Amino acid sequence: PCGSGKVYAECCGPLHNGDRLCSTMTDVLRSRYSAFSWRNVKYVMSTTHPSCRDYREDSIAWAKDLNKGGMFDSFDFIKLEAGDEEMSEENENEGFVEFKVTLRAKEDGNGSVAGMETVISERSRFLRDPADGSWSYASGDVRSGVAGLEDTKLNA
Repeated sequence: PCGSGKVYAECCGPLHNGDRLCSTMTDVLRSRYSAFSWRNVKYVMSTTHPSCRDYREDSIAWAKDLNKGGMFDSFDFIKLEAGDEEMSEENENEGFVEFKVTLRAKEDGNGSVAGMETVISERSRFLRDPADGSWSYASGDVRSGVAGLEDTKLNA
């Protein structure tokens, strides 16, 4: 579902199974999108950098919280549009990717109408582990395409 054009076994599958590390920021982005889509809580947690505000030392409580309300269960994942990778000028182990996700509401509720699509944009920050070269998600500025909220940071 990540939109790479590759089959799962050649794209996100090896990352989700731990057979390969995320060697690019786009690997992290696409594989996390698939993990959210398929409710792979463990993978979402394993690709979250400890500096991220979502990261929790208590992995059991964190997994329960994600499982209960952090996996976007009321939406179908329709499309991921990933932008180009942008390296930080100050830190060779930091980079950014802008992307858009299209979600479709499964049912009425929380301001959504069943079938209604919402586009969420994010500029994500990723950090690379200098020891093994793998990337993880560190933070993001999230914005919605909902009328009236276009220029509002949703996770500020």
